[in-house]
Amino acid sequence: MRVTTSMTNNATMNAGMSVTGNSLASFLNGEGTDSMAASLGNKHHSTMNVYSKGKYEKLKESADRLEQYADALNATGNKSLFEEAKKSGDPTEVYGEVEKMVSAYNDLLGRMRTDMSTMGRFYYESLKAVTADHKDELSALGITMDKNGKLSIDKEKLKSADLSRLESVFGAEGTLTSRLNLIAGKVADSAEASLKSASSQYNAAGNSVDSLIRSYDAKG
Repeated sequence: MRVTTSMTNNATMNAGMSVTGNSLASFLNGEGTDSMAASLGNKHHSTMNVYSKGKYEKLKESADRLEQYADALNATGNKSLFEEAKKSGDPTEVYGEVEKMVSAYNDLLGRMRTDMSTMGRFYYESLKAVTADHKDELSALGITMDKNGKLSIDKEKLKSADLSRLESVFGAEGTLTSRLNLIAGKVADSAEASLKSASSQYNAAGNSVDSLIRSYDAKG
């Protein structure tokens, strides 16, 4: 059954809500995704929460990746990356993990840079500050930082570095990975909390539409 403007107008008036033209009918008929929020009296409510959900999901994934790679490099004990490399004499896995961590750092930094919220700017500046504090050590390993905090790797120079120097910067002996791990964890927690809030608001908007339809059905 096609939902008409007359039907939605009757339902919304019975529910004590205002309508704007035929936008709600268009939304229910699949003719526009931006119209529902306007029909419910808040032009951006639903669509912004759909956008926010996707944004926070990706932000959490990005933060989780950085936390994961920083954790691996910062681990201690006989099974740690650095201990395994010392035993085998092959640091290939360490190089790979460093590259993954740098890539994850750049991804999270980029997301924070485009987040204009107070919290977003705080975490962006925090990430930059950590790498800036280790700028000289990183540079000696072939990892340079641009003015926005983004890192670039000279892979040949990185692979020419001895294992003990890598461990002093990226392992538990240093503070780089533990500090990045801490920030990434905070970002992930914040993104998860925001995601739950956005999901709750989005579901509330969906329930409002359902109630409009039920109201119309109940009145025949």
